Formats: sequence, C-alpha cells, structure tokens
Amino acid sequence: MTTYKQQIGQKGEQLAAEYLVRQGMEILERNYHIHGGEADIIAKDGGTYVFVEVKSRTNLRYGRGVDAVDAKKQAALLRTAQKYLYTKGLTEVPARFDVIEVLFAEETELRYYKNVIIEG
Repeated sequence: MTTYKQQIGQKGEQLAAEYLVRQGMEILERNYHIHGGEADIIAKDGGTYVFVEVKSRTNLRYGRGVDAVDAKKQAALLRTAQKYLYTKGLTEVPARFDVIEVLFAEETELRYYKNVIIEG
C-alpha cells in the first residue's frame, strides 16, 4: 500500500520527468537503485548524462527541498552515478547533478537547480 508521502513523491517525480522532457532531455531511467544509493531520474541532455534528485513537499515546514540534498545525500547520488556510468561503459562522458523541487501548496511550484555542486 502506498503511503501519502510516497504518493506525493511519485507525483513530484512524474512532474519533474515531464518538465525535463519539455526541456528537450531524454529520460533514461527512473528510480535507479544500487546498494547505498538511488537516482530519482537519469536523463540525457545532449551528450551529458544528468542525475536528478527530486524533492517534493506539501509545505515549507522543514525547509526547501533543495536544502535536504545534504552531503550524505550528495555522496549517495555520486556513488549511484559512478556505478551507473561504469556499468554502462560510460566512464568518459560528461555528467552533472541537478535537483528539482516540487512544492504542492495552493499552487504547484517547480524549481529546477541545474548543475548542483557535489561535495566529496
């Protein structure tokens, strides 16, 4: 059974994927899991592989979604990207990390943070 929080997350990821397609990107994977990491969306923007973390919120009580992408989350995303690219034989391709935050409030708001710096 899907919880309300999971439903919000799935809805946010769907909106994010649709947004990326409208920006001309190709969606390669959704919810790509490895041991110790996950990428919500893996897309291709021209020749660049894009690893996207989607954060959905119904309010700002716990801050903006982008603020939840802390060092631990960034490290997990980096591990996931490295494993994905290695597995696909794509170790020499350009890659970047983006964050999309979706706020479901009175009006749905989507914010796109391109090329978020990964500390590590």
